[in-house]
Amino acid sequence: MNMKAFVQAGGYSSRMGRDKSWIEIDGRPMIEIVLATARTVAGELNIIISNDNPDPARYRETATNRGAKLIFDLHDHKGPLGGIHTALRACSQHETALILACDLPCLTDDFLRLLTGIHFDEPGAGFDLTVPVDREGRIQMLCGLYSPACLIPVERMLSEDILKVDRLCPEVKTRRVDFAAYSHLPNAERILTNLNSMPEYLATLEK
Repeated sequence: MNMKAFVQAGGYSSRMGRDKSWIEIDGRPMIEIVLATARTVAGELNIIISNDNPDPARYRETATNRGAKLIFDLHDHKGPLGGIHTALRACSQHETALILACDLPCLTDDFLRLLTGIHFDEPGAGFDLTVPVDREGRIQMLCGLYSPACLIPVERMLSEDILKVDRLCPEVKTRRVDFAAYSHLPNAERILTNLNSMPEYLATLEK
């Protein structure tokens, strides 16, 4: 698999009140959990942060310690779509970008292997975009595989200031991975849990 992993991080969460990357689960910052899981399927790890991040030194240290590269977002205030564009620009025309949010502490090796297997090996594959759907039917664009074919549509969306990431799906050959496809995995219902607020964080600690 020609694939690089990119963890989108470094944003200030108004709902959480702090940078989610450094919130700890079982004594480990969430970003380190996501990086370690991504390492099981990707040979190269990258962390994307904004240019105005208040603590780039901490990210640089984490990147060094985890064998990752630190990349600054090519865009200001373009949200996750800007980070996806930054990741695709860092890939060659033969490389796929595995895009992951930094706040996926329940992500598992088995789930990423299933996702990448579908993207690369499923009969009749050749997908441009492979993204999972959680148990509630919500598509999770920040846990997906983006082929080079996504680059031009993403650039067009940015130029038109269309920043809602799921608007990309109709523009490319998209494979949605429904919950039924991975419901057999341990703790499947929690795998795509992302933490956007302190109550969600506290609820995760209690499980």
